[in-house]
Amino acid sequence: MKNKLYLIIAVFLFLGFVLTGNANAEEIIGHIEEITVSVYDQDGNYIFATAMGVVKGDRYISEDNVEYVVEAVNGNRAIARRVGKVDLLEGTGKELSALTPLAAEGKKLIGLYFTHNDESYKPGPEVIQGRGEIHNVGQALQSALEEKGIRVVRSDNLHLPHDGAAYERSRATALALLKQRPDAIFDVHRDAVPRKEEYLKTVDGKQISQVRLVVGRQNPNRGVNDGFARQLKAIADKQYPGLIKGIFYGSGSYNQQLSPRALLFEFGTHVTTKEQAQESTRMLADSINLLLYGAGGKNVRARENPSAFSTIAWIVGIVIIGLLAYLFVNEGSWEGVVKRIKNFFGREIIDRGDKE
Repeated sequence: MKNKLYLIIAVFLFLGFVLTGNANAEEIIGHIEEITVSVYDQDGNYIFATAMGVVKGDRYISEDNVEYVVEAVNGNRAIARRVGKVDLLEGTGKELSALTPLAAEGKKLIGLYFTHNDESYKPGPEVIQGRGEIHNVGQALQSALEEKGIRVVRSDNLHLPHDGAAYERSRATALALLKQRPDAIFDVHRDAVPRKEEYLKTVDGKQISQVRLVVGRQNPNRGVNDGFARQLKAIADKQYPGLIKGIFYGSGSYNQQLSPRALLFEFGTHVTTKEQAQESTRMLADSINLLLYGAGGKNVRARENPSAFSTIAWIVGIVIIGLLAYLFVNEGSWEGVVKRIKNFFGREIIDRGDKE
């Protein structure tokens, strides 16, 4: 009896460890301007900044797919070592156009929620008590996904205040959404880097706020979450170059231990606008749709070779022109060419009739 009791206690302790992700509150507050850290390489070249908080061991894949690992943090400045260029699809054994949709047999259902409900944008209050403008961004993402035939379950549950325990409070929301077995679940945020230039970008002819993907380093699903993030960036890089700011691998779990397809999205920063973030949701929805369900795959191939069909048409046209020119030279007139063609098709019809 005593052994059974010890076993039950051990199981509960283990589950508590897994669900909390073994991350303390100080590591995962995030998205507060005062804790923004600027990261430089060993030669003093600027790499990126984030208000997620940065600690030694954090990693980053930049917009141009160069990987860095943070080796030292001194206040609001960090130094990272350049690892090198990465192949986002390494390990899949496939080219981008040959990727198998991750949820081809899924329910075509996606979950959305907001750990930091008060996040907002300028112009206007940077923080709104209650449901801030980040909820409008999530709603825009939902609409963009639904336009593609994807069902979305969105929770607007509040997890305030904006402190280190917010992720613990939002865990119950994530678990409730996961009971509906979505194909993926996303926590929608915005960064708090005080420079709008950090995120502003012109993509597909429109000024948007870029999206940063965040993967928690302290969760059992890190490997699959990482692969999910890399494939999403690879597809977005092809469809909308510049849409994805990069992938940040931060200390904490961000509740990603709950699902193999869980990511945190940062839509711009507090000094960009809500409208710029909403514009980026439409592009991101395209890439999510393609990655999970394969819908629109022809669009990616068209971007790889946008003139494929016109090239074939030109070849056929050149062949026809060449044939007509050959006949004209041999017959001496266009009347002769027409007669030659009529005779050819006339013989074809007669030959088919004889065979029947």
